[in-house]
Amino acid sequence: MASSNLRQGQHYLECDICKSPVNFTCKRCAVKLCSACVLPHMHINSENGHEVTNFIEQKKPDVGECLTHSKQPFSAFCKTCDIPICVLCASIKHKTHDICELSEKVNALSDFITKENEQLQSMRSELEKIIDHISKRSTALPQVYKQAKDNISAHAREWHQEIDKTEKALHKDLDELKEKHAGILLKQKKELGEMLKKLKNLKQTVLALAKSKDVSGLMELKLELENQQVPTFIEETQPAFFQPCKFNESYTTSYFGYIETLESYKLSIDDLTQQDQISSSRQALDVPTVLSAFDTEFPTDKEYNSRLFDMVPLGDDRVWAGGNSEELKLFDLQGRLHDTITITCTAMYLALHDGYVVYPEQSDKTVKQIINGHVDTLFRTGEWEPFGITCTAAGDFLVCLRSSDQTKSKVVRYTSSGDVLQEIQYDSLFQPLFGKTNYVVENGNGDICVADWDKKAVTVVDKFGIFRFSYTGNKASKENFKPSSLTTDSMHHIIITEFNGDKIHLLDRDGRFLRYIIPDQGIRRPRAVCVVKEGELMVGECLTGIIKRIKYLQ
Repeated sequence: MASSNLRQGQHYLECDICKSPVNFTCKRCAVKLCSACVLPHMHINSENGHEVTNFIEQKKPDVGECLTHSKQPFSAFCKTCDIPICVLCASIKHKTHDICELSEKVNALSDFITKENEQLQSMRSELEKIIDHISKRSTALPQVYKQAKDNISAHAREWHQEIDKTEKALHKDLDELKEKHAGILLKQKKELGEMLKKLKNLKQTVLALAKSKDVSGLMELKLELENQQVPTFIEETQPAFFQPCKFNESYTTSYFGYIETLESYKLSIDDLTQQDQISSSRQALDVPTVLSAFDTEFPTDKEYNSRLFDMVPLGDDRVWAGGNSEELKLFDLQGRLHDTITITCTAMYLALHDGYVVYPEQSDKTVKQIINGHVDTLFRTGEWEPFGITCTAAGDFLVCLRSSDQTKSKVVRYTSSGDVLQEIQYDSLFQPLFGKTNYVVENGNGDICVADWDKKAVTVVDKFGIFRFSYTGNKASKENFKPSSLTTDSMHHIIITEFNGDKIHLLDRDGRFLRYIIPDQGIRRPRAVCVVKEGELMVGECLTGIIKRIKYLQ
């Protein structure tokens, strides 16, 4: 800043023509003028007219006062100290600092604020959607908790019915034992009564023989008395009685049921303002082309004749494949086998994390990772069985989970150490989103796409788990549509293999059907699918075990 423009007590702006101190401004031309330049300016293009006013008479903006020098307005900005300063500050404390005009800093701040405001305003639609989701949940909440209470009451009635059945069964057992016990006592009474009767008769016989002096009779009586058995004990039978189990509150909680506590998951909304970056606007080919095809040589499943289940790309020139065996095979795009790894179960669901293959195992409810040929357990999924799995752009895992009885499904976001970040199970009205989750993939715009074999649909939710749409096939395949697997590409297309229909569906990010991807050589029972290069798919035929590399974009 020129020293001539900074004088004690006053801040002068420069004339736009000769750089002298400003005395006037022309509103029509938006220029600042000094006393020497104002008249020549008014004569130039005078037919257009000018609105020249005294600069000093204009209302000055409130730029604030210096805290160090009382009543001195801010007149410049110190870049070194990142603070506004007055003319005295500029000539004393900040004399050697990097100083710019205050208007320059104001303009920079205004530009920054404008851009930030535009980004924040772009969040409005997302926030409105989240608020709508929360509002619907708030409205549905009383019914959800009422349903939970009704479930408890219904479960209690079941227990009451079982208790009533148990009571009746125990009563019946006691009645049977009472009859049996009564029979034992009656038998004992009869036997002892007969013995008592014999003793009475014996007494009379003894008295009669003693008077008669009958030696023969007395000898027979003696022999009879010697052989007479006298009971030395009687069998005592104790009655049955009921032994109640000791009441234990923890037993009831464990076996009757319990209330799951509220759990909250924090999801970042920092990227709501980021616009989708579409790397290409390439069009789909009318007739996709098969660039290469090769047999993975997995064995055939005896029950379903299945061979090939899933694939995951390693870079853009190789792919791991899993089929009906406890082996993973690494192929290049021409079908040359580069590696084979033995794992602990059939490789039906695959993902890649930090360059290493990850897969779930239902038998022990774990997620495992293969590092340098060794299988390590990353984390366990509790009581839920893991199925489809994918690694997100943020490095988290999305895992399809099913309850042990296969009646409930959800998608859970885990860290690599197994911490739960998010659970996706219900829609805004607390209705189940999924029937039976199988494969899951994250789209480039943050959406989560799930293949649901039970609902015969692909269900898509946003990063917060809020339902967006469900694709159940286009008009031609709607009745028989059943998704096998799915993936996405850099244009945020959703690509779905349909096993039963021998088709591959291409959707846009909002679930609108665009076309089928059916190569010139056709496709048979497609299941495994992944994108290896932009515009190229690797598709695995489940029954033949053949992988086809298909070019589908121009």
